Amino acid sequence: MNIKAVTIKTLNQSFILAVLALIMSACGLLGSRYSEMHGRVIHEIHDKPLSNTVVVALWKGKEKNNDSEKEICYHVESTKSDDKGFFSIPEWREPSSFSQLKDKSIHVFAFRRYYRTSELTSQIITPKNYIYYLAKPRHIENENKAREARLRYLQLLVGKTTCDLKGESRSNLRPLFIEVIEEAELIAVSDKDRQVVEKLKGWLTYVTSEEDN
Repeated sequence: MNIKAVTIKTLNQSFILAVLALIMSACGLLGSRYSEMHGRVIHEIHDKPLSNTVVVALWKGKEKNNDSEKEICYHVESTKSDDKGFFSIPEWREPSSFSQLKDKSIHVFAFRRYYRTSELTSQIITPKNYIYYLAKPRHIENENKAREARLRYLQLLVGKTTCDLKGESRSNLRPLFIEVIEEAELIAVSDKDRQVVEKLKGWLTYVTSEEDN
């Protein structure tokens, strides 16, 4: 038997095993892998598909903060529904810095001007057959109260999606915030209303990167 050939073969096997071990070690440093997710936005009452609706997905989890736990949003994806109301959230793998978070979940928010989230809708997204229902705001006869209620809804939506944002993806909230601010500016009448608009614009600055300017 050729001693030199056996030695080379042994070295090649050792090299392959070392590379495999390195790959497995590197994979262990990464967090969970999330497959592409699909859903649809439709009207609550007559099931009409709602196109061109902004859809935002937020990855949430709890991190240890001294002796307590704090919920953070650590990744954001943004898209729009197509002409049949369908949307998709791309595949994503979390980095190692978030792999130790607890109670992880993905929450989806859909926004369309002059619509609200239906109570039928769960905010936890699932990979298949996810439907996000929207409907017109409940009728309020008093015009001032209706306007104030809508502005509160817009503020609440922005508040839910900021969630102590960590990571580098918060600029993906920009399309949602732009739509929210545009509606708020259209319905603002009083000085109080305009103060709300200015506060919302402050959040837009928060999610705008230097590249967007």
